Amino acid sequence: MPARKSGSRGAWDRFEADMKTLGRDFRRQYDEGGPGKAGDVQESMRKLAAAAEEVFDNLGRASRDPDVRKGTRKAAQSFGEAIAQTFRELADELEGAIKSKRS
Repeated sequence: MPARKSGSRGAWDRFEADMKTLGRDFRRQYDEGGPGKAGDVQESMRKLAAAAEEVFDNLGRASRDPDVRKGTRKAAQSFGEAIAQTFRELADELEGAIKSKRS
């Protein structure tokens, strides 16, 4: 199982790097005067949250084992916290870009 674990760690590391790149790209777009579509981003985040919630709900219902259900809830919470923190950082980047552009 160690190979599988390191593979998933690599996937999460890539996801984190991709999200940081996305934040930089959004900031650059604002710095360069590109069109801001905050509503589109918010709608995308809402859809992502709904899809993730559905996945974890289905996983939880798939097992009758209380420990598995508890683990599923815990994993869903961790995933949600990671996504939320990532997008808080992205929002901070966007806010900084907008403020610096107005100055």
